[in-house]
Amino acid sequence: MPLALGIAVGDTLEEYITPVVWWVMMVCMIIITYFTWKMKYIQSLLLLSTVFLIGGTLVSMKRQSSEIRLPDTPITFKAVLLSNPIVHGKVVQVDLMAMTKDRPIMVRASILRDTITNRYRTLQIGDGIEATAYLEKPMNFSDATFDYARWLKRHGYLAETFILYNQWQRAKVSLRQMSFLQRTSLAAGIYRLRLMRLLERNFDRTHLAIVSAMTLGDKSLIDKDVKEDYSLTGASHVLALSGLHLTILYGLLVFLLGKCERLFPRLFRRAVCEILILLILWGYVILVGMSSSVIRSAVMLTIYSFVTLLNRARLSVNTLALTAIILLIINPYQLFDISFQLSFISVWSILLFYPLIYELIPLGKGKLLSPVRWVWGMIAVSCAAQLGTAPLIAYYFGRVSTVFAISSLVAVPCTMVIIPATFCLLILTPLPFIAYYVSKFISIITEYMNTSLHWLASLPYTSIENIHITILQLFIYYFMLMAIWIMWSFLAGKIEFK
Repeated sequence: MPLALGIAVGDTLEEYITPVVWWVMMVCMIIITYFTWKMKYIQSLLLLSTVFLIGGTLVSMKRQSSEIRLPDTPITFKAVLLSNPIVHGKVVQVDLMAMTKDRPIMVRASILRDTITNRYRTLQIGDGIEATAYLEKPMNFSDATFDYARWLKRHGYLAETFILYNQWQRAKVSLRQMSFLQRTSLAAGIYRLRLMRLLERNFDRTHLAIVSAMTLGDKSLIDKDVKEDYSLTGASHVLALSGLHLTILYGLLVFLLGKCERLFPRLFRRAVCEILILLILWGYVILVGMSSSVIRSAVMLTIYSFVTLLNRARLSVNTLALTAIILLIINPYQLFDISFQLSFISVWSILLFYPLIYELIPLGKGKLLSPVRWVWGMIAVSCAAQLGTAPLIAYYFGRVSTVFAISSLVAVPCTMVIIPATFCLLILTPLPFIAYYVSKFISIITEYMNTSLHWLASLPYTSIENIHITILQLFIYYFMLMAIWIMWSFLAGKIEFK
């Protein structure tokens, strides 16, 4: 919390406090903390203050590293496409990595469409172009309510540009200026496009949109009506790659390598299996574009694997906190990402409230009650996650779903079937006869999920709309939520006051 607060304050005061000042304050606080080692409580307070200053220093340094001087006149530059072009009216929008003299920079580009030759249709991720245009710092429209310029800056875009249809042409672009991680991410994007082409052979557009979102993280094909159905029913999380999807993949790998470990114990030892699982898992993270929610899940699963080998408590709030610290040190701007906030709040809420909610109904241990326990467990997880995420969703989107528990009973099991089946489909592509039936099976599950959620969304009072929450009310809610958890845990005998 002090680290996050320091990042928030540092970002707010970026125009008033320079990185040097943050560094000086941090070093002074560390020295003062060292000389107060005999005063335990004062030193603890000073340590928290030091962490707060570290947060401010990190975000200040990040801002300084993103500062760049752009030319005042049009320039000719070479760039490589980081995404596939998307048509928006008379222009196509695309992300570019522009090779400038100093360093490569990410640019959000709008290219005017040529409706005669339609050259833009031949462009795809990984292609190189040479263009002549202004490179400008991100700016907001005069009547804009959303700070789009700051959003671009926090996501690594250092410039915007508008390119006329006759001011660009294809060109060979050297990638030497790009870092190893940037080149790897670009190569993953090109390979992801190839996998999309394979999926296109097996599905129509409606089913392809769901499958590609769940497995490759590409949500560009999802229609507005489908998005609205998932949003109204509180099932949008299954369309965005997150902990659920990575946990399914992790469980599948554990099952497969567990079988290999039993068959070949000398070759597949426990530590070797865990390393192989993590290598495949992180390879998948790179493949799907390394979004914050996916990276968070991968870091947590990595920590989970290591503590499993050490026979320690596998998953706790401390694990979640360590994951947040690692990610915020790498990129403090992630704190302001909505998916980052929802991801951590949902897992935090599940860790705290799921055990308490699940134990409200004692179901025993009989085999006959296993399906009932599974259904109740799903409902308990949904309710626990909703306790944490509902106010944030209301704050950002102005709505809260009232059928989230029911939709989870449909969406989550379908997702647990679609993801492994799609992986099997990609593996079985060389066998078109078998792949055909696998794709039909996936289409049936996808259609059932879409139809069920559409029916739920059409019911009255599916969601509460037009909710307006202030930031102060948000903090009060979470303060009260923590107080409720403490009292609930005390009454349930989970914690003791001394």
